[in-house]
This record gives sequence, structure tokens and C-alpha cells, in this order.
Amino acid sequence: MTTILHAMLGKGLGGLEQVFLDYQPILEAWAADHGGACVGVVRRGGKVAAQTAGRRPALQTLPAFTDWDPLTVGAARRLVARTRPDLILSHGQRPARLMAKVAPAKAVLAICVHKPVFDIETTRTHYLCVGQHLADLAIARGAPAQRVHFVPNAVKPPVARAAPFAQAGQPPLIVAAGRLHPKKGFDVLIAALARLRDRGVEARCQIAGEGDERPRLEALIVQHGLGDRVELVGWRGDVSAFLATGDVFAFPSYQEGFPLVLLEAMAVGLPAVSSAIAGPVEMIADGLNGRLCPPGDPEALAQALAAVIAAPEQAVSLGAEARNMVLAKYGPEQLAARLSSLIDCMISET
Repeated sequence: MTTILHAMLGKGLGGLEQVFLDYQPILEAWAADHGGACVGVVRRGGKVAAQTAGRRPALQTLPAFTDWDPLTVGAARRLVARTRPDLILSHGQRPARLMAKVAPAKAVLAICVHKPVFDIETTRTHYLCVGQHLADLAIARGAPAQRVHFVPNAVKPPVARAAPFAQAGQPPLIVAAGRLHPKKGFDVLIAALARLRDRGVEARCQIAGEGDERPRLEALIVQHGLGDRVELVGWRGDVSAFLATGDVFAFPSYQEGFPLVLLEAMAVGLPAVSSAIAGPVEMIADGLNGRLCPPGDPEALAQALAAVIAAPEQAVSLGAEARNMVLAKYGPEQLAARLSSLIDCMISET
């Protein structure tokens, strides 16, 4: 009998939380096939706990004040004593550090690495990296190569499908989505949209998401006189359905792991214009299934968006190629196969 403890202590509903939710049923199925169980653990009071309140099997909850305070450590120690896991897989640094303190001596530890901030432990920890660049970084920092694994994120085949540039005579709609945070580069997108307007390119833009950056972005929209062209539309429950309303997807981020929202935009068939940064460059072949431009450069972003808008037939082709690639390489079946094979490998160490 094999027991897996699967921990994620994020408080929101972003990419890290979605990857945890994607992993959980795969881990449960693997454990059931091997006569065991997978116990999912989430942050008490977090959005994932609220969203999955009626789920069966139920997810366990832990406080997540820090990875060292007595209340959090004590709760984690009791959970581990009760479940006696053979494998503990954590998403993010807080649960990884917490579980390392309380893990049984013979348990295998694993961390799903979503961004380039992570600890290195060389004796029993596996690193499941959502981007190849993160796997390369883990090895460069000293993690044993045999314990570093590339497990790219995946998306479900979307019900919605985009029809870019199908509405003749309508200004094209540029869509973007993500947490309103400086690293997402939405200020760069707004500056690029001002350049498009100044060149006489008719286009509208909707940005979905919420965050602390909203007041600053609202001020930039006013400053550039884009109130009639750019709208911050807040969170959208069905991101794919929102993206499918657009003609072009803009992704001006500065730093990513293997961004789910970009995969989702490509999966609905949108031509994407993305920053040429680690993560997106593993997904987009410039000119074949999307366009790449330097991060932090409003002029370059404006030029790339203008080029896509000026050639709608080519844009449709970019979106179709993107959709075919994502559904072929990054679907739930591919994730299940990769993850199940990796669990076999890690459990064999116990």
C-alpha cells in the first residue's frame, strides 16, 4: 500500500493552484491502482479549499502562517503521523520547507517547481519542473540530474473555440489575462496600445484579472487616453470562454514558468503575441504558431500586434497551428502519462 501526500498552500486561484488541481486526480488514480491513497492538502481558508468544499475524496486543510511557526508545523506533523506517506509532493516553497521538517525519514520528497525561486536539497528530493528552463536551472544549482524532471503543464481541451477576425468591419479585440502584478507587464501592453492608436490601428483590448496593480493600470489607461479602447474586466470564471471572444492574445510578461493562460489562449485557437522569455519560448515557434517580441518593449509589442492585425489570414493560421500543437502535446492524457511514469520512478526508491 502506497500513500501520497500532495500539498499546496497557495491562497488564491492562480496557475500554481490550478496545477495542483490538475495533479490531484492523477495522483489519486495512481494510488488507487496501487492499493493506496493520495491525500490532498490545501491552505485552510484559501480559495481552493472553498472551491473544493464538496469534493470527494475531500481535501485536507492546514494553516499556513509560515513554514516554521508552531501551529503550522504541529498541524503538519499530526497530518504526517496520521497518513504515514511514502511520497510527499509539494507545490511551492512554503509546503516544501514545511513538509521537509516533518517528513518520515524514509519518505521520498518531491517539489513541483513553478518559478526560479526554490531551495536545493541533494539527498532525497525530486524536482518536477514545469519548464525545461527550470529543470536546467535546478541542475545548475546542484540538484542531481537523475532527480530533476521536466513535467510541462497541461490544459483540458476547451469547449470554446476562437474565431479570430471573423467579424468583418469590427475593430479587432486584443485579449489578455492574468494577475494584475508588475511582472505581468500589462503596463507595457497599455503603452503599446497607445502606440497602435497613434498609428491609426483600430483595436480594442480587454484585460481579465485582479490584483494590486489595478489602480496603477487604471491611471495609465487614463493617462494615455485609452478609456474607450482598454477595459480591465476583472476575474473571469471560464477563462477559455473569455479568451475565445478575442482576435489576438497578448502576453507581455517579464517572468514565467510554463504559463497556463498562454496554453489556454493557444488551445482556443488564438494567435498569440508573447514576450520572448523562458517558458513561452518553449511553447511558441516565432512565425509558426505565434509571435515573440522582447519583454518590456512597448514599441516591439506594438509592432508585433500591428503585424498580426494587418494580416488576418496569417493570424488565423498561427492560431490554428497553436491549437493543434497544444492539444497534441499538452493535454490531460499527456500529463497523466508523464506524471504516472514519474511516480513509478520515485516510489521505486522507497
